[in-house]
Amino acid sequence: MLFIMKILAFDTSNKPLTVAVVEDGKCLARMDSSELKTHSVSLLPDIQESLETAGLSVNDIDRIAVADGPGSYTGVRIAVTVAKTLAFTLDKPLVGISSLRLLAADGTDDKLVVALEDARNDNAFAGAYIKKSGEVVNVIEDQHISMSRLFEKLSNYPAEQIQFVNASEHLAELINEAMPKASVVLTKDSLPDAVKLAQIAENAEPVKDINAFVPTYLRLTQAEHDWIEKGHKEDGNISYVEEI
Repeated sequence: MLFIMKILAFDTSNKPLTVAVVEDGKCLARMDSSELKTHSVSLLPDIQESLETAGLSVNDIDRIAVADGPGSYTGVRIAVTVAKTLAFTLDKPLVGISSLRLLAADGTDDKLVVALEDARNDNAFAGAYIKKSGEVVNVIEDQHISMSRLFEKLSNYPAEQIQFVNASEHLAELINEAMPKASVVLTKDSLPDAVKLAQIAENAEPVKDINAFVPTYLRLTQAEHDWIEKGHKEDGNISYVEEI
């Protein structure tokens, strides 16, 4: 008997919020919002409305997919917390997908798609992906990096084959100066898409331990800096996120 998977997917790692219910790769319902309201207020109602539009209850869902960062610290925490709570309560598989990988899914096939999140001070969260035949494959790992160092890492690739997505206007200026032959897709034209998140998550490996699943920040928060300054260490046994 053919198993048709129903996936609830959502991403609050950026200013836009995106929620989708997808069955066998096809969108049953979706909600996208760029309104200036907190994701903590709108995420659960948007999930409920999406399920109602799809004609499903949350118990009908076979898998939960969430963009787990990097991105807004608060936004990522909200999505991961909701995803973990639903997965644990409903005993459903949970899949975490890189927010940068999701953004790269908006890129052009056969290009080296460099997904970005502006991290200020000429730094970025960045990861490079090849998008081909529906697959989004990581070739330069997601990291917090200066733009100058990122350009060095990309110097072995033909600039005309590189496409930067989700670039802020400031990052676009840096890119156009350093790599004028590369193409650039601005943030306003590369919004995250929960339908694509669900499609990526369908064949991804679920997390093995829901309780141990934490956001991917890629750099320390100020609170973590303060925590370490007080004598704690990220020694592999316990992290700030796990302790809190």
